[in-house]
Amino acid sequence: MILLATLVLAAGFDHDHPSTMQATTDIRWIRALDVRIHLGVDGISLPLLVLTALLCFLCALHSYFKPPAGSRPKAFVALLLVLESGTLATFAVLDLVLFFLAFETVLIPMYFLIARWGGEGRRAAATKFVLYTLLGSVVMLLGLLLIGVKSGTFDMVALATDNGRGLTTSVQVIAVLAIGIGLAVKTPMWPLHSWLPDAHTAAPTVGSVLLAGVLLKMGTYGFVRIVLPIAPDGMRTFAPYLAAFAVAGIVYGSLACLALARPGAKGDLKQLIAYSSVGHMGFVLLGIATMTPTGVNGALFANVAHGLVTGLLFFLAGAVKDRYGTADLDTLAGATGAALYGRAPASAPSSPSPPSPPSACPASPASGARCWPSSAPSTPPRASAAPPSSPSRRSAPSAPCSPPRTS
Repeated sequence: MILLATLVLAAGFDHDHPSTMQATTDIRWIRALDVRIHLGVDGISLPLLVLTALLCFLCALHSYFKPPAGSRPKAFVALLLVLESGTLATFAVLDLVLFFLAFETVLIPMYFLIARWGGEGRRAAATKFVLYTLLGSVVMLLGLLLIGVKSGTFDMVALATDNGRGLTTSVQVIAVLAIGIGLAVKTPMWPLHSWLPDAHTAAPTVGSVLLAGVLLKMGTYGFVRIVLPIAPDGMRTFAPYLAAFAVAGIVYGSLACLALARPGAKGDLKQLIAYSSVGHMGFVLLGIATMTPTGVNGALFANVAHGLVTGLLFFLAGAVKDRYGTADLDTLAGATGAALYGRAPASAPSSPSPPSPPSACPASPASGARCWPSSAPSTPPRASAAPPSSPSRRSAPSAPCSPPRTS
């Protein structure tokens, strides 16, 4: 139903005006803080909403045909629904306080998905995931409150329309630093990425799909939705540093993938995809750091592409792990002819066909003898005890000859 609703929303979206908020809802919630339940969709959030609904639908199908190991499957499905609700709310809300609440809602279900239904080392990986993201979120909350207090509103549309004119440069710099740290942890940006490989390796297949395909997009979405339009002067100050960290993440992720793919490195297939995500998200951050329409549009396209491709890759990695019982690259390479390391399996040499018997008669042409085909099946000649005088000359079986004609 959720996927159908998002498809209907996408079909009714006015693509001629993608920058206009559509399907909006604005209800007063907390009067004292001027917090409103403000929802809306534009060209930035619509692809992410469709991507979230699609991946969650595929995860539900996967859980139906391949139930999670262990007990309490209903709790597993309930956590998936809570996770989907928080993610959809993150991409649809237009209030800073609601954005933070939805941003944090996904932490609890993802923690239990990893800690309860994960693989080896799941509790340590889940704890590391929560500590990193929670500490980053606390810093991000301070930046969001600073913007709301100094500007007098938490409405993201009003703040984006003002484009930072109601905030001083120093306030924008502090706010971008605080909010950027929280979003960089979620993205994740090097060097705040160390929680990601462990979480992907220990998480179940469905958890890895949603973590890579949906949750990582919340960080980059926050940069485009909040930091760029609300605090442009502060973003302009930190853009070179963001680009430098993005390039470092690209190089680091690529080298880590090459190191894991080496024979004997004891690499994990899901860990390999996780490090590739660090590099891919580095390209997204690099596009955002340009602060140009072309760069930001390219980052949004790469953001959605990474979510779709990496989610499907984790489905394949889960299938491989279910079939072979492991995701260790060395073990998989031994079972598949080392194809994971880029070497084609050796083909068996083809056996030479036996030579056909010659049709010529060994008799001299001057004798006038004629050769007739033998009705008996030909057999290969036995090897002679003495080596032949020439390697190019071979002894051939004699064919039956007719006696020479007499005049």
